[in-house]
Amino acid sequence: MSGAASAPPTEPGRSASAAHLRTQARAHWVNAIVLLPCTRPFLRLDGAQEHPLAWGRTASFPLAAGTHLVETFVRYRGTPWPTGTGRLHLDVGGGEDVDVLARNGPLNHQPLQPRLASRRPPVPPS
Repeated sequence: MSGAASAPPTEPGRSASAAHLRTQARAHWVNAIVLLPCTRPFLRLDGAQEHPLAWGRTASFPLAAGTHLVETFVRYRGTPWPTGTGRLHLDVGGGEDVDVLARNGPLNHQPLQPRLASRRPPVPPS
């Protein structure tokens, strides 16, 4: 029996060197009764395209290695503008997996602030 751990399989359609961002938006328990039915969380990467999120579900995005700006915010249903944008600057290496948790504070005006939850270094080729 070998002492070396086997590498986990690569996700289908994903190269071993591609970085990956996994994001989850969660509402604070104090105002979740208002936010969950009345708002929708969003993610904006590098100031470009917006991606809708779902409360409590993890969304995955491929990333190139380098520095990235992650912005998270909510929109009240029926309104076009973002409310309370939180920002996080990330330095991501090739093949690295990064988990970000975005949470707001107990008051409705507090931003959906992204925070680094965990990082997993690239898996060395076997």
